[in-house]
Parts: sequence; structure tokens; C-alpha cells
Amino acid sequence: MKKFFYLLFFMVFLMQPGCAKKVDLGPGYDKTSKQFLQAMRWKDFQGAAGYLKVDDRQKLLDSFENLKDLNIVEADFHYSRLNKEEQTAKSKIVLKYYLLPSTRIKEWSWEMDWLLIPAGTKKLGAWQVQSAPPQFP
Repeated sequence: MKKFFYLLFFMVFLMQPGCAKKVDLGPGYDKTSKQFLQAMRWKDFQGAAGYLKVDDRQKLLDSFENLKDLNIVEADFHYSRLNKEEQTAKSKIVLKYYLLPSTRIKEWSWEMDWLLIPAGTKKLGAWQVQSAPPQFP
């Protein structure tokens, strides 16, 4: 019986590394860019502005203010390219929308440059959009 207990303990001990998952040390580019796109999709422009440089935040908010009749149908990346060596990324988002009373679906796109802003020696940085948003039609 004692041998069975030790064998069972040994087996459980060996299986522990297989159950461990990677520690999430902070949001990476994929996660951050998807959160930004989701904020745009659900018209959380205040939240989306938080991903921009401080100088560009108000420009985004001004573009979308007073658009209560705006309905975003789809938001997606046209492309997204990460450069780990330079800690930069380039992407293009496309929003499909209609603005009542019109029901005609239109597209608005934004080519974005992302930069990883270092946070410190022991912390990961945060991704930030470096390019200003184009004026929303």
C-alpha cells in the first residue's frame, strides 16, 4: 500500500509541469490591438482614445462626438504586422457603418503605427497608437 501511495505521488508530481500554463506578464500587441478594435466596434471611443498618444486622443473624440445615429456594423483588421525587433507594429482597421437616416453601409479606414512604450526594468510596456486618426466622414 505504501508503494502505491509513493507511485501515485510520483505520478502526480510528474504531471504538474504539463498542467502549468504560461504566466501572462501583461497585454501583448495582439491582445491590445484587439481590445482597441473592440472598443471602436462598440462605440467606446473614450476607451479607444486611451490607446492613443495624449496629443491625438481629443482628435478621435471630436471625430465621433454627437454621432448618436452612428451604427457600426463591422470592425476588422485589414492587415496587422508586428516587428518584435523594433518593438513596433503596423495595422489598418476598417469600420463598416451606416449613419441614420441613411441605411447605406460605408467604410472608414485608419492606417496605424503602434509602438511599445517601455514601463520599467521589471515591467512590460504598453502598446500605443502613434498615428493620428483620420477625420471621420
